[in-house]
Amino acid sequence: MRVVRRAVGDVEVIALLDGEADVEPITEAFPETPRDELLREPGVLGAGDRWHLFVRAWVLLHPEGVALVDTGVGGPGSPALEWFPHTGGLPDALREAGTSPDQIDTVILTHVHSDHVGGTVTGDPPVPAFPRARYLIQRADVDFARELADTAEDDRALWERLLQPLLAAGVVQELDGDHRLAGTIELHHAPGHTPGHQMVRVASRSDRLVITGDLVNHASQFAHPDLPSNSDAVPVLAARSRRELLAGLLSHPGTTIAPTHLDAPFGRIAFEPRGLARWRPDPA
Repeated sequence: MRVVRRAVGDVEVIALLDGEADVEPITEAFPETPRDELLREPGVLGAGDRWHLFVRAWVLLHPEGVALVDTGVGGPGSPALEWFPHTGGLPDALREAGTSPDQIDTVILTHVHSDHVGGTVTGDPPVPAFPRARYLIQRADVDFARELADTAEDDRALWERLLQPLLAAGVVQELDGDHRLAGTIELHHAPGHTPGHQMVRVASRSDRLVITGDLVNHASQFAHPDLPSNSDAVPVLAARSRRELLAGLLSHPGTTIAPTHLDAPFGRIAFEPRGLARWRPDPA
């Protein structure tokens, strides 16, 4: 399903499927994870043992406004199309959810990888795709993307095509650590996958949900938080952030998890007797 809704107290969280595809071999994406751990989660195993990658964004309808978390692969000209086989379906998913770009007042970018920021702009020359929104991103990730633009062509394309137009338009709010967006929504700096990677925590009434971004890219990383993905910029920091996530889930049992790339848009963690945390997708 392209659109899946969950109520979190007074907040409606809408998962939007931007796209899915078989990408790189799963053993290359997670080079230190034992093969049996990779294969025990069949939802992310594609043809020829390739990683079947889901890409999602999220709408948060909260008492103080409408926020979008991440923007997916993007349209024609997006740098993500160098490795992802088709343009993103976010515009169609937003329409199906009953939301339009001009209703979004805040865009939260979990980090600066192309399948998360690809849809931030539209047109040629590019302009902000969400004309009323401020874009929230960690300053560390803006600096990271600026530095990478001097090292590789694809990183230069991301900087020039996606981030520079936002900065030039004056719509970016650069954050330095945790940030409370509203009474029910907090952005939490969880570095490692990128220096400025951030999660989104929603807490309303007695309900809790966390949008994990790319802190967890394969379900085995819940059970084995020290195992990196090949796209972690600083694996030691990413592992520390995953352990912090797990500690929070242990302290608040029943928290709903909203992952970007796993086989289901919502799920929970079950802690086994051995202490291992296992991903349990919510029923479709």
